[in-house]
Amino acid sequence: MTNNTERKSLLVYGMDGGVWLGLYLIARFFCGIAGTYISLLNVVAMLLFIGTPFALYLIMLQYHKQNGYLSGFSLLWMMGIMLFFFASLISCVPEYIFYQYINPDYIANAAAESVKLIEQMGVVENSATLDEMRKLLEGEALPTSMQMVMSSMWSNVFFGSLLSIIVAPFVLRSKSKNNIKS
Repeated sequence: MTNNTERKSLLVYGMDGGVWLGLYLIARFFCGIAGTYISLLNVVAMLLFIGTPFALYLIMLQYHKQNGYLSGFSLLWMMGIMLFFFASLISCVPEYIFYQYINPDYIANAAAESVKLIEQMGVVENSATLDEMRKLLEGEALPTSMQMVMSSMWSNVFFGSLLSIIVAPFVLRSKSKNNIKS
């Protein structure tokens, strides 16, 4: 009996898996934001951050099991990049809504708290960086909501690419172990 099930392409699976990873990134973002008010959610956000490689591993392993004929490192790496790209497109929408409409003062407040914390530490009292940060706050030259979202998107894709390089060999190794057992 032949298996006539249609296999998804790398791009389609990147989009499908990107939805799940995007929801994961949204949960991580909101737990991080709410963690400034509720300490327990800050711990959850940290656990979600630490769990990102495991979530990526599970998504890549599922794809690799369904499409075992694509067993190359470079294809898995490319899929990881696509996963994070599509996940970032999804996760950036609620981030923009939060920065623009829910809490428009969040960026300014976070920058002011950062400067206050650096001043309290007393490590870099007469630092040029601290002076520049004060000037940015006074001149209100802070990043806009869209700049924050774009920064988040491209950092997700960049670090997701690096993470995919690390995770892809484990996915390949897991598949080869399963082939040896059967």
